[in-house]
Amino acid sequence: MKVYFTRMVGRPVLARDGDRVGAVADGVLRLIDGSLPRLTGLLLRLDRSDVFISVSDVELLADGAFQLRTGQLDTRAFERRAGEVLLDADIRGRAVIDVEGARLVRVQDVILEGEASRWQVSAVVAAPPRSLSGLLWSALGRQARGGEQIPWVRIEPLVGHVPTLGRGLPFARLAKLRPADIADIVEAASHDEGEQIMTAVQHDPEFEADVFEELSEDKQLEFLNARSDQDAANVLANMNPDDAADLLTKLSQPRRRPILEALPAEQQAKVRALLGYGGDTAGGLMSNEFVALPDHLSVAAALEHLGRLPDEAHVLSVLYCLHDGVLSGSITLAHLLRCAPGASLGEVAEADPVAVYANADVPQVAVEMADYNLLALPVVDAEGHILGVITHDDLLEAILPEEWRWRGRAQHARGEEASPGRVPIGG
Repeated sequence: MKVYFTRMVGRPVLARDGDRVGAVADGVLRLIDGSLPRLTGLLLRLDRSDVFISVSDVELLADGAFQLRTGQLDTRAFERRAGEVLLDADIRGRAVIDVEGARLVRVQDVILEGEASRWQVSAVVAAPPRSLSGLLWSALGRQARGGEQIPWVRIEPLVGHVPTLGRGLPFARLAKLRPADIADIVEAASHDEGEQIMTAVQHDPEFEADVFEELSEDKQLEFLNARSDQDAANVLANMNPDDAADLLTKLSQPRRRPILEALPAEQQAKVRALLGYGGDTAGGLMSNEFVALPDHLSVAAALEHLGRLPDEAHVLSVLYCLHDGVLSGSITLAHLLRCAPGASLGEVAEADPVAVYANADVPQVAVEMADYNLLALPVVDAEGHILGVITHDDLLEAILPEEWRWRGRAQHARGEEASPGRVPIGG
């Protein structure tokens, strides 16, 4: 049997002789990891207080009323026990994460299935879109529509507000999502909901940093300002140095220095080197994490060096060659893999690669990368020493208007709007 919880609320509860005792005020759930939540009882409204009735002590009648199977009723006011969640107070009307759909969903109703004294939550019903654009996308069949039923096995509830639960979001489930998807969900969530999500991803500092990099500037500052200097430094320590430097400059002046000084020495040095450049210049766009090797090294030695780099090394699409410390050539990783192992980098690399000075503006960077079809553009000083590298995603982020980047992201995460150009993969 399937029952919508909203149709249970307010239903009369009858004694065994048929007299009305009260009405259903709420349902009591117990969340079970790996299983569907189980309904353990109902709250019966008596005068001004609610009392607990075990689900084994009531029977659902054909007309929707409930009848007590017992002649005795414990009339003490209900008090939560550890692990208990209320259907109406804690789930309905609040946000949950549709992990499979990578979106935030507001719950309009909860569907229970079972019989006799065994009832489980099988699905939630999505609330209707709140915005005009959301209504339009819903009419076109995009993403979560009001009334859409989402199986509970796809759901992770945000129940950090429940004082007796003692349960945080399981990181293992969130880790199945892309950092950008989690950022979208956080953007659509309230501050408390977002904090619950960000607290969960702290389980993996590198993953947390990836999520931070995908957040809007306002959200980044919102969460960093709520943290201690050391906790903020822990986040920046795992971000790309250029992203960490950009974010550090957005913090208030009194917080910058203590957070910078709390960074690990290597990351601190990289961030300090980037802080002197304007955000709209090549120096401000570049990352000082790149791979540059002497041009006399063999291809085999270069590949061996690349194999020893840590997993987080992210600028590997292009390798740069140095002659006496000066930029002399470049070669893509794909080309390097096809070269003879005994050849030197100087022999196989493209000589005199395109480069810009640190004071070049964004339009110049864009023109150079577009004209020469570059995945990455080196930034050099007056003597030709390489200072950093601008990747194609750095450039896109710089030239993409802010309103384009964030347009509809919150609605998409809520299931209210989806980009028609975004194609779901794998189902």
